[in-house]
Amino acid sequence: MALPDKLLVANRGEIALRIIRSAKLLGIQTVAIYTESEQEAGYMMLADERISLGVDDLSATFLNIDKIIEIAVATGSKAIHPGYGFLSENPDFAVACKKHHIIFVGPEPEVLRLMGNKPDAKKMAANLGIPVVASHRLEPGSDLSGLSIEFPVLIKASFGGGGKGMKLVYNPEELEEQVKRSSRMALEYFGNGELFVEQYIRNARHVEVQIMGDKFGNVIHLNERECSIQRNHQKIVEEAPAIFLSQELREKLLSNAVKIGKSVNYTGAGTVEFLVDEAGNYFFMEMNPRIQVEHAVTEQITGIDIVSEQLKVASGFPLSLSQQQVIVAGHAIEIRVYAENPANEFRPSSDPLLSINLPLHHPDIRIEADLQNKQHTGNSFDPLLLKLIARGKDRKSAIKLLRESIRDLNIIGPGNNVKYMEMILAHDLYWQNLISVEFCGTYHKELIRYDKAEMDPEILPYLIALAIEKSYLESDCEKVADVWKYTGYWRLSSTVIPIAIDDKNYKVRLTSRDRSMPSFLVNGIVTNFLIECKSEDCMAVTINNATKGIYYHMTDQGEIRISLGNIQHRITLPRLLKSYPETAKRSESGAIAESNDIISPLYGKILEVFIKENQLIKVGDPLLVIESMKSENHILSHRDARVKKIATKVGAQVTDRMPLIYLED
Repeated sequence: MALPDKLLVANRGEIALRIIRSAKLLGIQTVAIYTESEQEAGYMMLADERISLGVDDLSATFLNIDKIIEIAVATGSKAIHPGYGFLSENPDFAVACKKHHIIFVGPEPEVLRLMGNKPDAKKMAANLGIPVVASHRLEPGSDLSGLSIEFPVLIKASFGGGGKGMKLVYNPEELEEQVKRSSRMALEYFGNGELFVEQYIRNARHVEVQIMGDKFGNVIHLNERECSIQRNHQKIVEEAPAIFLSQELREKLLSNAVKIGKSVNYTGAGTVEFLVDEAGNYFFMEMNPRIQVEHAVTEQITGIDIVSEQLKVASGFPLSLSQQQVIVAGHAIEIRVYAENPANEFRPSSDPLLSINLPLHHPDIRIEADLQNKQHTGNSFDPLLLKLIARGKDRKSAIKLLRESIRDLNIIGPGNNVKYMEMILAHDLYWQNLISVEFCGTYHKELIRYDKAEMDPEILPYLIALAIEKSYLESDCEKVADVWKYTGYWRLSSTVIPIAIDDKNYKVRLTSRDRSMPSFLVNGIVTNFLIECKSEDCMAVTINNATKGIYYHMTDQGEIRISLGNIQHRITLPRLLKSYPETAKRSESGAIAESNDIISPLYGKILEVFIKENQLIKVGDPLLVIESMKSENHILSHRDARVKKIATKVGAQVTDRMPLIYLED
């Protein structure tokens, strides 16, 4: 019995990086696979070998079983770790590994097949005497009018997860249409359009139990996690332990999770998921037979390296610890940072990452990320940017540390949910632990109010000061200590500068030539300021003895992109932008498209087109669906018009700002 000498990681991003790190600690060489757009990713640099999958879409790369097995054989890899997503729950992949005498780091194919079919998994749990939520399998073409189930119901994909294809339906009248949409989405993401409907439990809390099993019949739990903070039925905040549970209820969940694991001779890491209603009743929901995105919070409170344990168990070793040796200490919380716009139905953002500043090192802060500046998030992968995990002696101290760290997390480029996460952590009901899976939906307007707010009058002068320094001075922080020893400012033909901040125009008059305390006038107020360079992408701006660190990025078009307080700002100087033909052209074409035609708001793939040429449409009519980063985006008409021409079709790949539909009055 020995560990494999070489491991192929059949995944990408932060989970690939995580697996490679644990493998290296065990002395295992690693092989990374990648698409051409990610050849400089961090996980690629850490791996011992790197093999390209090409430039095609997922079906030909990370979902191509034959190609991945071929690479494993060619590189002499004795094992494959699938991570999460992609092929991690595919029984055919596990069978292919076994056929080629390659260790599959996960459970047996028959377990994947059983747990991958959610209705069958629920039936198995019910046979073990474990409560399950009432549900019905939807057979193709079945009559939906006779469903004997209480509304509202959740439509779910039988062979999927992550909220994809899931839809909450409140009455029978809308069920048929939503079933069609969910089935199409399930087929797109999971290769199988089979669905089932499940009775919806109002104000439920989502609790999951981490289990580990070996090939000797040993199955243990590593305690539980709570994952009730979700948007679009997908988890965004996870914490461990779930302190709302009574000890009696906790013991029931833990013992039932182990019972399920033992009943199927489970090997490796897996998660058994439950819903708990307001009365304290619990129901088995599903089992994920793989490592979870949120495994880090369990590692933080137990000190157990789950990935290392996976690799050992898959190699034939028994579990390295007993149930009695699993000790929980402290509380851990994880937030998922996504490239998305919470104020716009969480639409994913495919803008490139221009700059990122991570929180300073802290022994109780853990960051799981694989990011490089100017990296393009693309449209094939999940929009997850990073995970930020904080550990404290209790829940309140973990929240406090996480809130302090998130303030130091500044991302410039893609729209993101960092400020949204900050608002969740600051919410009184979250602080009091009075939450459920409906929290984000119920308090959505509160959580995004920062997006609707007017420019903070205290923030505006800081942005103007930075714009003056970066756009009208020839600054070079490394060479000159005093940023006012430059010629640009003094050679201006006019002391009035037009500055646009977030598309709002300001006329700024430079009022002082005192280099020790420069100043400007805007909105009738004179502001004195000082600027100091903190780093290559951060300036310290001081106004009235109050200093703010502002992270910025200068684009090739002369635009200044800023992150301040986890809110992004865009500064343009119209007089300067005229010297950039490509910028003027883009702006002009964008204005035409936005006023007359339908342009793509993001990179993606056309899934559905609802209209035809010459059709009359009204404001709010659905036009088409674009899939991007595992999310469906429904594009609606912004005006009454006639469809002059449709410039795309189902299956077509589209880019940001590409014209899709031409309209006429």
